[in-house]
Amino acid sequence: MELLNFITIFGTCIVVISFFVAIFFSKKKKPEYFKYIFLFIFLGIILSSNTIANHNSVWFLNRKKSILIEQLVILFQSLLVGLFFLELLKKSKFAKKIKWLLLLMICIQFILLFVVHGANIEIRSNIVSNLILPAFCFYYFRNLMKNEPTLILVRSSAFWIVIGVFFSSCIGIPVITLIQFIPKDHDFINLRSQIFSIFNISLIVLYLFIIKSYLCLKHPQNL
Repeated sequence: MELLNFITIFGTCIVVISFFVAIFFSKKKKPEYFKYIFLFIFLGIILSSNTIANHNSVWFLNRKKSILIEQLVILFQSLLVGLFFLELLKKSKFAKKIKWLLLLMICIQFILLFVVHGANIEIRSNIVSNLILPAFCFYYFRNLMKNEPTLILVRSSAFWIVIGVFFSSCIGIPVITLIQFIPKDHDFINLRSQIFSIFNISLIVLYLFIIKSYLCLKHPQNL
């Protein structure tokens, strides 16, 4: 549990730093998709605050309602990431596929969220987004390979965001799937927290890549 608490606090610091970096670049000209990334970061602060309050037993609601709020925030974050890809690839032939997949992802995630909480089953609804978001990343890379190689990827804001989403989603799939099969008994509580810490670390990497994407705005090429 100590490892999970440390990673949660450290991750919250990274999210807050990313928020201030976003504020710093708020007046700089940038692609339209950054409006979704800014909201994603803001929701990340809410999510982290809720998690810290829950871990320290200062949340005024019970744990079940706290988890519901957490999953709702994650649902909106998934929507924002999907809108980011839709804006990024709106001129590509993959735009229509992304639109339908995004609609499917949000609908399933929303239904699963309430079914799980109503039936008291431990299946995290964000497993749906972790399964579908890598497909959006695949469309991005396919689009890159089909166009003229004019981008310097290390200076591309979009590239770093996509890499972060791909990394966190690919880590999230096995972690969220595996944790369902570990008993909630006291003997396994440390194992569960350590495994879940792996997913939290992948989210920290995502926010670090988001910070990198904002820093790329200092260069002329920021697509």
